[in-house]
Amino acid sequence: MRAAVWVGANDPSQALRSWKKVRELLTHQPPSQMTDYLKMMACGQIVNFGWREGISAADAQVYFEEARGLALAMGDLRANTLIHAAYGRILANGGSADEYVERVLEAKALADTGTDTSVQVTLKAILCHALRLSGRMSEALQMNMEAAARASEIVKSDRETLGFDIEVWLTAMRGQTLVMLGRASEARPLLDRVLQLDGSQVDAIHYVIPSLAYVDLAWSEGDDGLAQHHADRAFSLAVKSGNPYLRVYAQASRGLSHMVAGRITSSIEDLTAALDFARTRKAGLENEARILADLANAYRRKGDAAAALSAVDEAIAVAVKRHARIPECLARSVRADLLLRSGRSGEAEEGTKELDRATALLHETGAMIFAPFVGGAGKTVKANRSSNEANNI
Repeated sequence: MRAAVWVGANDPSQALRSWKKVRELLTHQPPSQMTDYLKMMACGQIVNFGWREGISAADAQVYFEEARGLALAMGDLRANTLIHAAYGRILANGGSADEYVERVLEAKALADTGTDTSVQVTLKAILCHALRLSGRMSEALQMNMEAAARASEIVKSDRETLGFDIEVWLTAMRGQTLVMLGRASEARPLLDRVLQLDGSQVDAIHYVIPSLAYVDLAWSEGDDGLAQHHADRAFSLAVKSGNPYLRVYAQASRGLSHMVAGRITSSIEDLTAALDFARTRKAGLENEARILADLANAYRRKGDAAAALSAVDEAIAVAVKRHARIPECLARSVRADLLLRSGRSGEAEEGTKELDRATALLHETGAMIFAPFVGGAGKTVKANRSSNEANNI
């Protein structure tokens, strides 16, 4: 257990193996206060680290139920709330972002019945992440700021349970959230602050988040140099870490950087590889809808409308199922553009409906980074209307 806590921030794979070993060693031990506490910690931490390594929600449920049962038996409110939050995070990997929010809200409600401010602040930080995945960007930003303002109240034991520096995580997430909100000037100082840290002292995932955010920003601004630099950095760190979750995000980000530079074939190759890897390893699946939306956009840029429509239909289906509103906004914008440009009878009307859905999602999520893309599809609608009016004359 001491080894798992010590190595957790720097090597989550090893930490997960150590926690599994703790549980294995205790399997046939008779119940006691110390044995039950160690079992609860081991099961809870297997859930906590599991999403990084691709443990499915179904596989994690066994550990969650055991940890929750032990926490309830011991009357450990802190452990019970953190276990609920960790299980919610695993549900988001291939499941519903809204269910993740619900689980964290359940945990927060439990914590708010007590007086443990450390757990209450920790859950605000986790709720920020859940809200961001579900596409509620303004709420996520507010929760982030509230958690950051009180982060000093989080005690050492809770920090060790999380296995990373929560202040760094909050800073990286806030920068990433501001990029999505279209507030780049506010995001840059936060992202740069994390980039300037000593990488050996920072969780690999949090150290890569700024580069992922910068690639999104570069995509929106058409800055191929910025995109290339940060995509290369993210991919290099992902390979070095050996973390499958990070590999999914970094390779998808590299695919997006190729698109910015106009290397569409390379973009399709990287996005397809990221998608296949995520599905094979069951890691980073909360990014599946976004990868599919970017892949559809790459096919659209290549002029392969059939492949683009196939990918974008899948992107929308996955996004709707998982309540991933931001990828859905992008996907519907791509589909609207494809339909509006097809020239086939009846598809223009459907394209206009898709554009309306994309616009509604843009305002619901606040993801103004996509506003120019949605606006571009809107220009196609106006052009089509003008053409039809001219033909009628």
